[in-house]
Amino acid sequence: MLDLLQKFVDLGSIVVLPILIFVFGLILGTKPSKAFISALTVGVGFVGLNLVIDLLTNSLGPAAQAMVERFGLNLTTIDVGWPAAAAISYGTVLGSLAIPVAIVVNVLLIIVGLTKTLNVDIWNIWHAAFVASLVYAVTNDFVMGMLATVIYTMMILLFGDILGPIINKFYGFPNITFPHGTAAPGFVFALPLNWLFDRIPGLKDWHADP
Repeated sequence: MLDLLQKFVDLGSIVVLPILIFVFGLILGTKPSKAFISALTVGVGFVGLNLVIDLLTNSLGPAAQAMVERFGLNLTTIDVGWPAAAAISYGTVLGSLAIPVAIVVNVLLIIVGLTKTLNVDIWNIWHAAFVASLVYAVTNDFVMGMLATVIYTMMILLFGDILGPIINKFYGFPNITFPHGTAAPGFVFALPLNWLFDRIPGLKDWHADP
């Protein structure tokens, strides 16, 4: 079964992710034509993403290498940001399973009443896929990787439940929350710091905004 799944994953994220988006679109009741267009859009986006990454690598690579040699630095890695990380994450067996696993966990938690958050941000489940792949790389244990996906999903849904009322109060957005892997964790640190700043004389009277 894993060999068959690996062959599917080996088709590449440009093929795999659109297929997954199409299938889950159908499961959620989307019309086949709309699900197909959405899947195709994701596929085209991935093609463009890879083209940009290749362009940057080919263009900036020599420049970065020249800078390393000029300043005598010992730098060997180019940071291409989250796009490459997302593509890599969805290009593994664990990554391809992250979306269905996260959806199942989310639905089950809603059914049993342990969360009020429905995460429709399917694309950013790549965070769970990335964490699972890292765990697998360290432990070489497929089950541990899957468990990491489940734990990460539960954690991000918990953050979503905590964030919801505060987002509603601050922004006036009812029934909206941000169960996002790079936004929600920062909130854990921002909330107590905000509480502290509001109690410091002088600082609490500042009116800072963008």
